[in-house]
Amino acid sequence: MEFCESGGCGVSSLYGVGQVGSKHGHSSRDAFARRAPSPSPSAPAHSQSRLMSSTVRYVLIPANESDPIRELELSVPAKLEDNLGALTKALNAYYAAQTGGFTPEQREALISTMRKQVAEKNKDSPPPDEAMLSQVALSQTVDIVQLLPPIAATEWVGVSMYVDDKGVAKELPTNRRASEVCTQCGLSVQVLGDAFVARAWDDQEGYERQDFRASDLASDEAWVKAARQCNESRGSLDDAARRLADLNAPRATWQEPEISLDDRLERAAAGRSRGTDRFKVGDYNAAIKEYEAALALLQPAPADFDAAAGGARVDEMRLPCLLNLAACRLRQSRPFEAISACDAAVEIDATSAKAWFRRGQACSALGQHEAARKNLLQACKLAPSSREIRDEYERCKEVAAAKGPSIF
Repeated sequence: MEFCESGGCGVSSLYGVGQVGSKHGHSSRDAFARRAPSPSPSAPAHSQSRLMSSTVRYVLIPANESDPIRELELSVPAKLEDNLGALTKALNAYYAAQTGGFTPEQREALISTMRKQVAEKNKDSPPPDEAMLSQVALSQTVDIVQLLPPIAATEWVGVSMYVDDKGVAKELPTNRRASEVCTQCGLSVQVLGDAFVARAWDDQEGYERQDFRASDLASDEAWVKAARQCNESRGSLDDAARRLADLNAPRATWQEPEISLDDRLERAAAGRSRGTDRFKVGDYNAAIKEYEAALALLQPAPADFDAAAGGARVDEMRLPCLLNLAACRLRQSRPFEAISACDAAVEIDATSAKAWFRRGQACSALGQHEAARKNLLQACKLAPSSREIRDEYERCKEVAAAKGPSIF
């Protein structure tokens, strides 16, 4: 990892930064992201992760405001497996070198906090091995803040910020400029210590790192506006739980009780079909309305419903609606609501590979890599022949490995 030569390029809209340490004046205001290269006609779609160059640029935002923002270069490994963890590996080394180790007081505080967290999550298990506890608590890893999610609406281009995950323990200073970038992207995040910003194209089948330059941090960049729109519509876990609870709220009768079960199932099937048609053309809001309307016809069943006679038919219709609803929420970058839909799907059928798979994808989107790995592993066991699931699981393992060991 090396710094590029710094010049004096002034960008007035760059959150009051003044001078930017780069001699490059590139701007992407005409398009919020540079697209992935056109695939070779002879190459299969899933293999389009080839790289345009052996290096890519990314940006360092120092916490010290007297230091200029700088562009850096990352050597891109040829192998996908090495490429996925290349940046986090480089940044782990940077943070270890720049911020050093821990004082005895910081060390003990970290281990004590980790010990309490493990005890709370594993109340019925024996105490963890102290050596492993220390290793995990003191390991140098990078936290990733997803500024722009790689979804269809962004042409699968994402922008992420990387920070030292031990910033609080190391008592690192607030990074005002990086925190303001997060604010402009619709996120309430206080960044501590030096921060890095990078871009990548990732459609879950291919992966390519792309240049991100200092000028791309300007607040009027199209990708910043797109990020703000995505993040402001993400919702929260409480919102998702409240929505699902309302959908499943106990009622004395079916919605529109005069409709027979057969007619109810027929109308739900028609709604599901319309939702799928809207999903295929990317109209996720319309698809969600159809799926939720179908679910409202079928849940919850009244107390006098003959579950033995019709329960299986109802669940057979509810399950795909919930799975499709989760898929929509993933496309909208609303992972909390995707998880809620998957939870309900698993309650209906714990052998549904799609439910585990999509819940794993949602956990990945939230940066919960260990939870994602467990869900994706279960999906692999249930659908061992699915290449899509297997590839996602391997990708998740690489990211989890780059984050460091976990004892949860």
